[in-house]
Amino acid sequence: MPRYHYACEKCEHEFWLEQSISDPPRKRCPKCRGKVYRVIKPVGHILKGSGFYRTDYRDDDHSGREKKASGGSGESKKDSTEKKAEKAGG
Repeated sequence: MPRYHYACEKCEHEFWLEQSISDPPRKRCPKCRGKVYRVIKPVGHILKGSGFYRTDYRDDDHSGREKKASGGSGESKKDSTEKKAEKAGG
C-alpha cells in the first residue's frame, strides 16, 4: 500500500499516511484541523549494471558515429591492441 507525505498549511505539521490509490486524499491536519496538501518528493532511482545505456538509450546512428570517430575501420579496441602487441613482439 502506498505511503503519502502530507503537510499542513496552517501549523506546518508533516505526516505520512498509508492509503490505497483509490482512497481520496486527506483534507485536514490531524493536529489543528487545518488544510493539508500532498508533498511530492523525488524518487531516488539509480540505474546500475553494464549495458543499460548501451542497449536502451542510444540512438540508431550511434554505431556509425563511433566507427567514424575511431577511423572507420570497424576494428575493435581489442583487435587493434593485439595487432600492436604482435608487431612489437616480433
